[in-house]
Amino acid sequence: MEQYNYQQNNNPYNYNPQQPPYYYAQGNAQAQPPHNPQAQPQPYYPPQPPVKKKNRGFGVFGIILAVFLVIGIVANTVLLVKNNSADSDSSSSSSSQSSDKDFDSLKDNALKAGVDSGNNDLVVKIQSQKGKKLSTSTIADNCKNCVIGITTYSKNGMLHDEASGIVIGTNSKKTKSYILTCAHVVAEDTDKADEYVYRIMDASSAEYTAAVIGYDKSCDIAVLSVEKVGFKTAVFGDSSKVKSGETVIAVGNPGGSEFYGSVTQGIVSATDRMVTTSMSSMACIQHDAAINPGSSGGALLNEYGQVIGINYSKMAETSYEGMSFSVPSLTAVKKANQIIKTSLKTSGAKIGIEYYVAASYFDDNYKQLVINSIDQKSDLYGKAKEGDFIIACDGEKIKDKYTIIKKIGALSAGDVIKLTIAHKNAKGDYDTKEVSVKLIEK
Repeated sequence: MEQYNYQQNNNPYNYNPQQPPYYYAQGNAQAQPPHNPQAQPQPYYPPQPPVKKKNRGFGVFGIILAVFLVIGIVANTVLLVKNNSADSDSSSSSSSQSSDKDFDSLKDNALKAGVDSGNNDLVVKIQSQKGKKLSTSTIADNCKNCVIGITTYSKNGMLHDEASGIVIGTNSKKTKSYILTCAHVVAEDTDKADEYVYRIMDASSAEYTAAVIGYDKSCDIAVLSVEKVGFKTAVFGDSSKVKSGETVIAVGNPGGSEFYGSVTQGIVSATDRMVTTSMSSMACIQHDAAINPGSSGGALLNEYGQVIGINYSKMAETSYEGMSFSVPSLTAVKKANQIIKTSLKTSGAKIGIEYYVAASYFDDNYKQLVINSIDQKSDLYGKAKEGDFIIACDGEKIKDKYTIIKKIGALSAGDVIKLTIAHKNAKGDYDTKEVSVKLIEK
């Protein structure tokens, strides 16, 4: 992702505080808006039944009986305490010595992180729509063992987080399975990714230690491997065929394993909605099927039971409802295949410039990017100057700030794009040229 207008707001994504916040649909990933008691319905308390008059004779007798019972219980308790006090004191001393000498909670409860064994040769393919549309219950039943749970532990065994994942296939030797999920599930803080142990959980609640093959934070996609086969493999559909108004089904674990395999249904609200989070800015499928913390990495399916999106964020404000977002399957599958092949671990690619969007000097129907500064590490350094215009990217004219973001979001560091640059010469006219620029690590 490019950094633009950075000097004005110190924000690489040009985040507008007036825009509603987006929250990852991962457990504990973001704090939710404060609870508003005024927005909740007031509880209804049914009237109490009328009090009946009690018989005073039986009441007095009951009180006397209760007093004798209490005296007996207290006396027995005192005797037990006296008999056990000596044993308790001596055993606590030996227990303390044993604990200091023989028990190390971190060492004895430590979990080992999974290590990928290599031989990664899976290639996930997009399939065309075939057959008849399926019922929601049939789709949900088919997803029981291909949309699974992902649990993150610290190495001392403490539960850190819970999310969802999708089984996408096995290697050719049939020795392990691959799990597609969101990058923020495993690497929201890249420096701390190695501090955690990742496990997947199937429909039978069995857990298996998984290894992180790689991730790309710019499109929020990651792939795990687990030395276990026999899971059902998800089928991926073509997200470019999705249309607004179509029915979609979301499957995942909102709230974690306690709500494993939850199913919600909605419609597609938009097919190319740009969404900016703390990690990425990309075009997403917007829909109103409910997703919640823990749903990250879960599946968005069409009526044919094909995965057409990876659920990853929602708009979370009390005044907003039904605004959920998913990474399109074409983006997810392309990046997953690259990760499996190269073990890619990256925060994404960039040109290495700061810019802002302005009305086009050349065409009233388009925009232009005005270069504010160029990083010396950028391949564009020396090929363009501050104040130059970018009027096209790979031959596509600039429509808005997202034109170039979409282009770069699908690429990796080392890939090359072509920019059409306009430079004002000494006569006051503009010379245009096309330059090839190699992207650098974000």
